[in-house]
Amino acid sequence: MELDNKEKINHPNHYNKGKYETIDIIDSILGDNKESYYVGNIVKYISRADYKNGYEDLEKAKWYLDRLVALKTKTSELKKLQERYRTS
Repeated sequence: MELDNKEKINHPNHYNKGKYETIDIIDSILGDNKESYYVGNIVKYISRADYKNGYEDLEKAKWYLDRLVALKTKTSELKKLQERYRTS
């Protein structure tokens, strides 16, 4: 079964095999040090977009940018964003 593009970005099957989604585990481990991780992924996905997955990589970069913006505007905004992506 092929995932729609939104699911490939927000909740890829390969990151949802256990009880917790991988990004939630990473966020928990990094605690207050998430910013560099998000920036690194933004750079990674933008720089490879023309050579690997095109539009999908740009959407992934946007996903991390949205998380970074939410983080910068405080944790309550990040929680809202997490809920939005979980229900979309």
